[in-house]
Amino acid sequence: MDRSLRNDIMEAVRRAMRDTLEDAQEVWLTGDDLCKQFGMFTPSWLKRYGHKLPRTRAVVTDADGVQHVTGWAYPRNKMQRLIHDNALKML
Repeated sequence: MDRSLRNDIMEAVRRAMRDTLEDAQEVWLTGDDLCKQFGMFTPSWLKRYGHKLPRTRAVVTDADGVQHVTGWAYPRNKMQRLIHDNALKML
């Protein structure tokens, strides 16, 4: 095994471990909480560009077929990684 292959394998293991730990310890934030945690986001920015961020919401359909949705939730750990990796510039 040459040095390059060894480094590639080690990097793949590092990434897999980071992703696993990030998912297992994820904390979901409301838009307001996201703005408090990460000062570069404002409510107006989220309103305009929030769709470009990783986010999710719960959708429930009741017995009458009417759908109810929650507000958006943003993954804190994933957001920290995106900021750290400068990936937000690629949006």
